[in-house]
Amino acid sequence: MKKLFLSILCAGGLSLIVYAQDSTTAREHIKYLSSKELHGRGVAYDGEHLAAEYIRKNLESFGVEPLSEEYFQKYEKPAFSMEGNVIGKAEGRSLLAGEDFRIMPFSQPLNDKYRLIRVSPSDLIDNKKINEINKKYANILPHSLIYIDNTNVNFKKDKDEKKYKEVLAKLKFSSPFKAAGIIEGVDKMPTWGLAGTFHESNLAYIYVKADKISHKDKSVEFYYNNKLADYIHYNVCGMIPGTEFPEQYIVLTCHYDHLGAMGENVYFPGAHDNASGCAFVLNMAQYFREHPCKYSVVFLFFSGEESGLLGSKYFVENPLIPLGNIKYLINFDLLGGGNDGIMLVNSTEGKGLELYERLKVFNEELQLLPKISQRSNAANSDHYFFTKHKVPAIFLYTMGGKVGGYHDTSDTNENCSLTMFDNIFKLFTTMIGKEE
Repeated sequence: MKKLFLSILCAGGLSLIVYAQDSTTAREHIKYLSSKELHGRGVAYDGEHLAAEYIRKNLESFGVEPLSEEYFQKYEKPAFSMEGNVIGKAEGRSLLAGEDFRIMPFSQPLNDKYRLIRVSPSDLIDNKKINEINKKYANILPHSLIYIDNTNVNFKKDKDEKKYKEVLAKLKFSSPFKAAGIIEGVDKMPTWGLAGTFHESNLAYIYVKADKISHKDKSVEFYYNNKLADYIHYNVCGMIPGTEFPEQYIVLTCHYDHLGAMGENVYFPGAHDNASGCAFVLNMAQYFREHPCKYSVVFLFFSGEESGLLGSKYFVENPLIPLGNIKYLINFDLLGGGNDGIMLVNSTEGKGLELYERLKVFNEELQLLPKISQRSNAANSDHYFFTKHKVPAIFLYTMGGKVGGYHDTSDTNENCSLTMFDNIFKLFTTMIGKEE
């Protein structure tokens, strides 16, 4: 589809670009939403609010009606914000933030040099050893960091390995050591996540590449600030009234939040997850404003998904439309690829199965996607709490194709191929447009 440039509106520092609905349009949305200006669409540097305002202004420009005051449904939840410089050193050697080390987002601030106390994996599963370490280093533990090398771990007994993994997982939230924090040595940086970010923490948890810490190193330095404070989140909500059944709703959803930032220079762009889904739902909003269907179409952009489906949970507990009047809901998350087709979660029974079968028929007629797969329900995106309230809902994500790393700094606009974006768009606009 040829790109039709209509207008550029500037308000509050935001550049609002309105195009026709295709992957070129989507690319512009994704480019902005995953840019450094938004710092990963989290609490730090108010990235989440900037994204919410961008979505609101686009809905307004399309002529989509607000479902709530100024399109916003707000709720409050504590959240951590890590802003400013983030510095790490091992025995005076500089470590590269994001690449050599990552600080879990719930970590207490550190701003000094700390003694490095090594604890072996076998020590970690031995309560007697832990007590001995706490006693031996009692005077210096509060100003020390426990170092656990989690590379090449090999237990002879399966039960010991299982216990080690359980203890290691619990360390992130409750440490048996009276130290300032834990450093876990790893071969590869793990994915970042926002679990446990609602409550004040009394320790820091930092992943460091094990090859960056020498066996001779006796100290490390970390300097960063991390603040827990109440934060107002917004769901962005709009609607296009149906031409025949305005009190019955087809609901299209996505989440616009992502993981935010680890200081000034490290942020998680979240292009595939889930600027791509936001771009898709924005395009759907523009399309159905120009091509209204029989049923009202509702567009919900949720915040707080990465922190535990907060926005969608709040919506079903405080609905802006009668949940019983929802004909069905489709949640779009992770739409950056698609070479291998799409997956529909919660599509193995009931209304989800019906939607799966309908989409397969349309896809066979139009020859749009290589495959449409199905799986049972899971609490892995914003459809879930709707299903708990008996709302027919499915969650769609793409399979295969070039996308950035999941929950990683590599999830960039450039790494999203959008291989099947236009074809997925055509499939769903066709199905919804022909809804009887």
